[in-house]
Amino acid sequence: MKKLERRSDWRGYAFKAMVPIGVLAVVVGAALAWLAFFTDVCSIKTVVVKGNEHLTVEYIRDRSGVDNHTNLVTLPVGRLDENLENDPWVKEANVGRHLLHSVRIEVVERKPIAMVDFSGAAFLVDDQAHVIAQGATEEFPDIPMVHGGDASVPTVDARVSNKKIRECIEVIGAMPQGLRATLAIANPYDGRGYVFISRGGYNIVYGPATECPRKDEILEAIVYDITSNKRGVAYVDVTVPDCPVIKPI
Repeated sequence: MKKLERRSDWRGYAFKAMVPIGVLAVVVGAALAWLAFFTDVCSIKTVVVKGNEHLTVEYIRDRSGVDNHTNLVTLPVGRLDENLENDPWVKEANVGRHLLHSVRIEVVERKPIAMVDFSGAAFLVDDQAHVIAQGATEEFPDIPMVHGGDASVPTVDARVSNKKIRECIEVIGAMPQGLRATLAIANPYDGRGYVFISRGGYNIVYGPATECPRKDEILEAIVYDITSNKRGVAYVDVTVPDCPVIKPI
């Protein structure tokens, strides 16, 4: 009986002790909330942008909408991510808070690897055939032009719908950068498969989109030899990569 009384007394003392602690927690919480929401303790003073290459810092800030907000706590980071990812150039965006006064915006931009020509209308695409922009041919003179034929004109910020063109773009995108830079024109409609015209003037018969890593390896070695030794070549055929054909002029 005495043990029960002692337990009851202990619980009573504990409850009485918890009351002021709870009140203190509420008061501290309210004070912190007041500081966060109604003072400049968590005001945004610095915005850092990382990962951008084509887009300017000013454009990213404007597109995200970060400058429309002043408080770090109430910053709607998810919405700002969406604002940026709705831009055709932005593949991925992450907006983060860094206490007490900083916002960090990190973007992953799409990398242009080709232009697709649809009867004079050129569209910039990445390695997944995602359309980044229309026009801009003068900005990227060193990337290959893919012949679009009579396929339907694509929409910016969507993938090219034509399978042959899309696959041709993916083949180009998977090539090593140095090899890709040697291509001037790509034809997805040749009966021999994908055929390229190099910047050196000779044709490259690539064939279908099979054994691509091996084709790229062999083709890279052949192109290096042609360039280094200034060989006159009419065409290179790597349809069967382990038995390439090189036709001299």
